[in-house]
Amino acid sequence: MVRNFEDFRKYASQNSGVSRCVVRADLNLPSDVEDLTRVYAIRDTVRDILSMGLDVVLISHYKRPSPEDVADPKYSLRRIVDKVSSVLGEDVHFFDGSVFDADLSAIKSRITMLENLRFYDGETKNDPEFAEALSRFSDVYINDAFSVSHRKHASVCAITKYLPSFAGHSMKREIDGISMVTKDIRHPFTAVVGGSKVSSKIDVLQQISQRADYLVIVGAMANTFLAAQGIDMKGSLVERDYFSVANQIIEESKAEIVLPDDFVASVDINHDGANYDITQIPDKFACFDIGEKSVAKISGIIRGSKTLLWNGAIGAFEFANFGAGSREIANLIAHETKANGLISVIGGGETVASVGDLKHNMTFTSTAGGAFLEFVSGYNLPGIEALSE
Repeated sequence: MVRNFEDFRKYASQNSGVSRCVVRADLNLPSDVEDLTRVYAIRDTVRDILSMGLDVVLISHYKRPSPEDVADPKYSLRRIVDKVSSVLGEDVHFFDGSVFDADLSAIKSRITMLENLRFYDGETKNDPEFAEALSRFSDVYINDAFSVSHRKHASVCAITKYLPSFAGHSMKREIDGISMVTKDIRHPFTAVVGGSKVSSKIDVLQQISQRADYLVIVGAMANTFLAAQGIDMKGSLVERDYFSVANQIIEESKAEIVLPDDFVASVDINHDGANYDITQIPDKFACFDIGEKSVAKISGIIRGSKTLLWNGAIGAFEFANFGAGSREIANLIAHETKANGLISVIGGGETVASVGDLKHNMTFTSTAGGAFLEFVSGYNLPGIEALSE
């Protein structure tokens, strides 16, 4: 059982020495800093801590800087301070000194943000010395970053050895939301798994194929499954080294494997495509979206489902000429969720981007990538285990 925010409230009320909380956030925002979803995710936790009369220290990584990038401002969290402040509705003080020799008595702000954790070598090494230095900034640790909880890093795992540790609101929502497709599942259960490569989702395909009633494989990875079955996918992306894996998943699956019957294909992604059956794709054409028959087949399965998991792009939705399949499936899932009580859980950056504002009509939407896939696949995430010990 994960120690949640209500456990933290009880702990803080019983310990008068608690005055400041360090909150592990995921502020690894897109480079254009326009999508502030990850900042909004921690807002409830931060505001509730402040309402208790406690101060907050925000810690996060940003991108993947090399040792030579420490002085490069494009990797500094300073660039997002104003955005974080606007979402939280509070001034945020940026602390850019070393965590190892910080004068903690000089920190007077209600909210303080430390510099990019990955500027320190000890972060990705789960180094106890670095974790202990971080712990000196606070009396309590709260992890509100599910999306990094699959990583055994100092700010996720080792720090919990030095501070009483709890899950924030966003972390709890992610665990509860994704658990709808991992525990006590309502059947029929359909999983729609897309994306470009089988190689990146072998575990989730293997695990879901044993739990779902239908496993719908779309995106470019469907090309590999079809090619492994002897279909000539012409100029489409195919991972030939994974034919045996694809066939093994099909052979051992307890779920009914559903593959596209047709595609929208074109000579390249910059030209409009046309609808072709899988056996009639022209030479040198590549498939960039599922076709009309495939949309109809998948839609019928979704209408008969009670639980649905969706991860991975259905087509090249970023291009208007290849986004129809994603739009139709997203609209149907949103409708079935609101009108007929479908439990719909979607996750992954591409998936969330492809549904746009329809994400608000889904039962639960996760912005996590790797952590989402590992949790769905049944792995124990180090960051969650650290909050359960």
